[in-house]
Amino acid sequence: MTDPQFGLASSAGVWPDRPSVFGIARRGGRIALVEIGDPADRIWLALPGGGIEPGEDDATALIREFREETGLLVQPLGSLGASSDRVLLNAGRSFNVRGRFFEVRILEENPAWLVEPDHRLVWRTPLQAIRSLHRESHAWAVAQWLRSRS
Repeated sequence: MTDPQFGLASSAGVWPDRPSVFGIARRGGRIALVEIGDPADRIWLALPGGGIEPGEDDATALIREFREETGLLVQPLGSLGASSDRVLLNAGRSFNVRGRFFEVRILEENPAWLVEPDHRLVWRTPLQAIRSLHRESHAWAVAQWLRSRS
């Protein structure tokens, strides 16, 4: 089965691949999301995660991204699947984000680990997340996670 494709039409530009990882962390009946942006201007909701840096594997990148974006130390538990998402990022540059999604366990929380000033950790129910996540691929991943739990 091929990974689902989300985002802009392929005719909208050049789409270099950007391997990325994202995670679903649960606390009680809610999952961790990040608000990205300026509350006075525009906020996007996303699953914690991002691009894999050279020399990183999926787990290392996911742990780093969670710490930087949420202040949470996590342990990847299992894969939920992968998707491709054509998006405009970083000053209008186009990417085909090849995202892999994982369920993670929270090991520790330390707000001092948060290094991205425009990211804020928020908690939402899975259904609230599906309705409000900016990227369709992230909503798809939450739905995959919910289905795997039933």
